Amino acid sequence: MTLLPCDLATCYFERTTMTNSEFKLLLKEGIDSVANRQGKKVSIVEEEIGEALCVSPHTVQRWKRGYVPNDLQRLEFLTAYCQQHGRVDRTWGRRFLIQGGFPAPEAVLDRLFPAPSAQPGERDVPRVFHNLPPRYGEFIGREAEVARVLEWVETSRWPLASIEGMGGIGKTSLAIEVAHRCLPGPSLTIAHPFDAVVWTSARDYPDFNLRLDHVLDTIARVLDYPHLAQLPPEQKVGAVDKLLRSHRTLLLADNLETVTDLALVKFLEQIPEPSLALVTTRYKQLRRVWDIPLYGLKDAEILTLIRRHSHRIGLEVVAGADDDTLQRLAVATGNNPKAVELSLGLIKQKGLPFNTVVDELYRASQMVSEVFDYIFAEAWKLLDDETRQVLLAMSLFVSSASRAALAAVSKVADFDYFKAIEQLVGMSLLEASEALDLSQQRYWLHPLTQIFARHQLGVDLSLHALRNNGGASPQKIAELKTNFCNFFAAWSEKKAGRGFWDFAAWNAGQYAEIHQELPNLLIAIEWAYAHKNWEQVLALAKAIVHPVYYQGHPDKRIKCSEYALTAAKMLGAKEDEVWFLVHGLGSIYLLRGDYDTTEKYLSQGIQLAKEINLREAIALGHTYRAYKALQLDEELTAARHNVEIALSSTQEPLFRHRALQAAGHIARYIHDYEQAKAYYLESIQCLAGSPYRDPSSEVWLGFADLGLGQHEQAVNHFRAYLDVHGKYGNHRVVAMAKLGLALFYEAHGQPAQAADFAHEAFDLLAPMNAQWELKQVQELMARLAV
Repeated sequence: MTLLPCDLATCYFERTTMTNSEFKLLLKEGIDSVANRQGKKVSIVEEEIGEALCVSPHTVQRWKRGYVPNDLQRLEFLTAYCQQHGRVDRTWGRRFLIQGGFPAPEAVLDRLFPAPSAQPGERDVPRVFHNLPPRYGEFIGREAEVARVLEWVETSRWPLASIEGMGGIGKTSLAIEVAHRCLPGPSLTIAHPFDAVVWTSARDYPDFNLRLDHVLDTIARVLDYPHLAQLPPEQKVGAVDKLLRSHRTLLLADNLETVTDLALVKFLEQIPEPSLALVTTRYKQLRRVWDIPLYGLKDAEILTLIRRHSHRIGLEVVAGADDDTLQRLAVATGNNPKAVELSLGLIKQKGLPFNTVVDELYRASQMVSEVFDYIFAEAWKLLDDETRQVLLAMSLFVSSASRAALAAVSKVADFDYFKAIEQLVGMSLLEASEALDLSQQRYWLHPLTQIFARHQLGVDLSLHALRNNGGASPQKIAELKTNFCNFFAAWSEKKAGRGFWDFAAWNAGQYAEIHQELPNLLIAIEWAYAHKNWEQVLALAKAIVHPVYYQGHPDKRIKCSEYALTAAKMLGAKEDEVWFLVHGLGSIYLLRGDYDTTEKYLSQGIQLAKEINLREAIALGHTYRAYKALQLDEELTAARHNVEIALSSTQEPLFRHRALQAAGHIARYIHDYEQAKAYYLESIQCLAGSPYRDPSSEVWLGFADLGLGQHEQAVNHFRAYLDVHGKYGNHRVVAMAKLGLALFYEAHGQPAQAADFAHEAFDLLAPMNAQWELKQVQELMARLAV
């Protein structure tokens, strides 16, 4: 594919006077198909397109909202990109180019789609909502089971179906395969595809316990109604119920056997028409369901699997063996796919003849449920102490582990560690991501392996010690957890810094690294707090407290700050105590509009700051008091007075910058836009020459220019922020930038575009319960009647 030359002069306003809703749907469909086929997030695909075209990802997102690029080369590139990397056909390509205003598109279509698949009357592919995992490898066999699930989808009156079978039998693979066949696209095999497919799995949570709230939030997010996640539980159930009635949705719940939430079970059993629910479980546990029992693969299918997996791991002798020889392994494992893969890993690692290992499997048990016990037991015997240590350490990670983290937690020397990784991957006990640079490789465990490893460690699925501990000693468990906390505490200091305000100098790369490790950081701070390791709690909190807020999770910010506050008091770290009082907690309750709690924390923080002469905290505390006075619509003299105190309290650039921003907000509140702009510019100047960054000033300047009627400058400010900080920026500020764009379009008589941005702003602010900002968005939405 030819990359277009960079055109830095390209204007954002390709066709600002109109949007094309058909173009919007088609481009989204094409980009979604790329993301689904390659197993990538949509945002990553947008970044790749932007990089190829030398435009920002936000420009790509703008096109997805229906703004058609004038550049015909870019239209052709987008068509070719979706054709090469996604799943679109000639019909899609023709519609996309025509809606984009491409003249005489047939020549391009003939080149990109040399064998046209579109036939008269062929069904158009609508927009697809789903969060399905990608297919892993080729799906082998199971056609009878696939047919039974599809029969339920198309003809059954049962709202719930259950795929049941022992571990490793392929329940998850079958569910994913069937779900893909129920979505519009080349895999579609049913007459009426679903509007959405929602995937949930117990394995995505540290305690393997999927809850109703998790499922409701996921449905809301996948169907593009994220604000519903912030409703009270009783209202949320009703709201999601309405969604499922208006959007034909296939809801999947994987690993139901670990679920203890009876409310979730009841919800699944009563899912409303026309939606359906499909679960996977190791045993029958639901009534009134369409059962799909899953047993071993058919003989021909399991032999195909044996040969392909043997070839993949380099067991060419086995891959080339005759059917009768391979059938012995199939029978010994009960034709269980995962048992076969683990057995072949055992054969490769043990270095024994194929028949010898199969004989051992036969002697172990004729019960398939016990074959796994034998396989894992035999695999465990083959592992030396260092490799066992790596496997046990891996069981502590919530989702995945970096190469460096796993090495540090296991504390295995380099040579032995590399050997252990190679052995565990070769035996199919450890899964590894593909990476050109080994330092970027990440690891995770299959659920069966994780259960086995945690049992060997002596903990349950929730990582609590087993009562009858037949695994490692309590000292070993404590040692590994200590290593885990030590690593992530040190990692936090290295990546996030030792100071509370070091985050103000983070770049996008640091945010990305910390965001990837957040699940592990969150469990590390829980362990550190439980063991009263206060130094680690503080180090971890400083890495967690800012990104969880930036990404729209104020509840996690509050819990983390409360832990840190306790740690700071126990350590006598008064400066840290002040910051977690004023900023960690005070600012969040201010965001939520809980002004009494806000004042409680601000008062405590300011009083302590005065005692230790921490003037920067005094300044910040009074800045937040200024915001409180403004939001309460009190006399503006109170707000101004607090700003004056803040500015007189410190010369530190970062905190003068924040106080000046507050002064700008006050001026803007009374429509003194000239003065507001002057304050914002002065706040920017404060940070000149300092290591700190606060790009939010772009957004506030945009609002000032909007008030002054300088609309083009205003939009440039909003765009500048979103282009650079839209992905890892503060969700509140991102939302306000979108509100600014909505106000711009309202002023220009374009209510549809204004409503689009207003909804985007609302969806970001609602999960944060940002009351002051939500009020402004809702006022605009009321004017637009949306």
